[in-house]
Amino acid sequence: MGAWAELVLGMGLMLAAAFLFTNAMEWAGGRMGLGHAATGGVLAAIGTALPESVVPVVALIHGGSAANRTAIGAILGAPFMLATLGLAMTALFALLSGRSHLRVEGPRARGPLYTFLASYVLLMLGAFAPRPVRILDAILLVGLYLVYVRRSLLRPPGEGESEAPRLLLARRGGGGAGVGVGQGLLGVAGLAVASELFVSGLQGSAPALHLSALALALILVPVATELPELVAGGLWVLHGRDALALGNVTGAMVFQATVPAVVGLCFTSWNPEGVGFLAAAVTLSAALLALAASTKAGVRALILLPSGAGLYALYVLAVALGRS
Repeated sequence: MGAWAELVLGMGLMLAAAFLFTNAMEWAGGRMGLGHAATGGVLAAIGTALPESVVPVVALIHGGSAANRTAIGAILGAPFMLATLGLAMTALFALLSGRSHLRVEGPRARGPLYTFLASYVLLMLGAFAPRPVRILDAILLVGLYLVYVRRSLLRPPGEGESEAPRLLLARRGGGGAGVGVGQGLLGVAGLAVASELFVSGLQGSAPALHLSALALALILVPVATELPELVAGGLWVLHGRDALALGNVTGAMVFQATVPAVVGLCFTSWNPEGVGFLAAAVTLSAALLALAASTKAGVRALILLPSGAGLYALYVLAVALGRS
């Protein structure tokens, strides 16, 4: 199978598997009586974040000269994509629904963003630290994520937020526990196979595009693997479930800046180089602008959309000019 065929097949399988897993997580959240913030920020966020989380691990196992750069690029690319296009697309669907704000209270919207900013700064500081310090950094990041999960799960659900959706693989009704577990395991298996195909195709196609594996992983991998957040978030906003949509994106940002970051800090050289540090600067800028957009009335879509999309476009332009 050629490199491009592996890329396309891996992307398609990754998207389908992520939807199965995400739906199973939403169902589990409903069965557990969790609200939209907890379901979107923890369960659904982990489900949709799994594709890009598996990519760096598979890249390192796969080996090769580009494995280190591919892993670093995938780790940095996920929060970069979420903070820019992820938040921008969520805002776009709100505007298409005729709303200038996402209906999420300021404190609930800002909480995950504060956690993300603290975690991401610690992650990037690890690039300037010796290996023993990076290991301590990784332990601290995992601790921050556990605190975030605990606070999210303790938050009481709003009215009607704890209803369980129908499982995609259920024939009728909501489906039983066996169907839910089976669908979740099927999603995980699909993600593992898709990641192997995608990494193999990525490394094989990088020379043809005249891009380094790091630059390609920062631009192409996140576009493919963040599709679940973008599509699911758009549907949730259109149905008025803004807290679930925004929580999914910001919760995935927190997850990506903590759990997969352990792989980068402990098992790679963790040297992001120029394009990596530029992506980090853009990511932090987008998160800060998202904080500025969070008000008592909700999250301003007219700030999220142009800031996120504009910063992503500027980054892609800078990378394109840098290789010309």
